[in-house]
Amino acid sequence: MVSRHWLYFGGFAITGLLLVGTGLLGLLDALSVIADGASYSEEFVVLAMLAEAREWVVVTLVLGLLAAAFLAATVVSVLRHASLPRSDRLVALVERLEYRYPILRQFDASQRVEPTTDDRKQRLKEQYVAGEISDDAFEREMAQLMDDDSSDANADANTNVNANANANVNANADAKMNSGSKPATAIDLEE
Repeated sequence: MVSRHWLYFGGFAITGLLLVGTGLLGLLDALSVIADGASYSEEFVVLAMLAEAREWVVVTLVLGLLAAAFLAATVVSVLRHASLPRSDRLVALVERLEYRYPILRQFDASQRVEPTTDDRKQRLKEQYVAGEISDDAFEREMAQLMDDDSSDANADANTNVNANANANVNANADAKMNSGSKPATAIDLEE
């Protein structure tokens, strides 16, 4: 199956070719005013040419809008499915762009280019093997990456535990409400 961005690009290419063709046909139709031999003043020649080619102008504008829509769809599709390099520098650049142009946030590009812990470990190993960092620096940074990795795992586990606890509390509250028992505040008031 052909990917969606190739279909969008094909639509852009076809509408682009049709756009050029209708533009040329409109130009020929407009130039036919001059070839008819009728005498117009300079101001009226342009108006007569536009009047002669008015259908072509409308078709060209519609095709131009359609080509622009296909081009935008192609760019969005490619950006959503592109495999981007992961780099801290790239993350900083993308975050600045997202801050400056908020519409870019919908693509979630800063999350896609942010290096994972495994990427950072691999880069650290490459730097160590290349001799760019010392043994102490390698061990210190690797330990920091391991700590960051374990803290992320703990945060995820705490989030799941809190979600389960909230679900249990809500289920117990629903069970009490459905069983016909009075809410705790009403029981406390009666006693």
